Amino acid sequence: MRRLVIAVTGTPGTGKSRFSSELSRRLGAGLVRLNELVEREKAYVLDEDGEKVVKLGEMIRAVGRVLRETKGPVVVEGHLSHLLPTRYLSHVVVLRTHPRVLERRLRRRGYPEEKVRDNAEAEALDLILWEAVQRHGKKVYEIDTSGRRNTVSLFLEALEEGVKLPPGGVRWLEEYVNLWETRRWKPRDGGGGILAVPAERKLRDAAPKVENTKAKGPP
Repeated sequence: MRRLVIAVTGTPGTGKSRFSSELSRRLGAGLVRLNELVEREKAYVLDEDGEKVVKLGEMIRAVGRVLRETKGPVVVEGHLSHLLPTRYLSHVVVLRTHPRVLERRLRRRGYPEEKVRDNAEAEALDLILWEAVQRHGKKVYEIDTSGRRNTVSLFLEALEEGVKLPPGGVRWLEEYVNLWETRRWKPRDGGGGILAVPAERKLRDAAPKVENTKAKGPP
């Protein structure tokens, strides 16, 4: 049986830290938190604003070293984990949260309103899910954490029974566009009325920065 190396990814505020902690405990697995690994390995550069831009190649090599030096199952947590090579991973879990719920969570964390909006838009646009499916295909499991408390059990049951939790079951874009229009937010694409995908990706904020890459939305 192939070694379990499970990436847990999702927009900030979707519950990755809690989900990963419980999952690793129940599997008896090692836990790699990518933010901590990037900091420890200094796998980043500073941009003109002093923001940390992840050096993706160095991050991937650091994860590779961790996997070579350990045995048994591993959970890799972070909203860059879906950018790891698919050969590293047995499963990719994308956590989803309704944009309205996400907004409340991020405001409680003290996020600036612009970051709250960036994250909610990225979630409404399925940004991370789309990237994960592009890279990992059938390895991707999609789980809605908006109000559920048994999400780890749901994934483990699917894992044990060979049941898929396929991407595509969560759709919030139309509802979010209606909310956006109600709030009279101005579009950031020059006035065309299309929600903008965050152009830069930061280590700890919504959609972290990655060196020499740009965030892309669904076609």
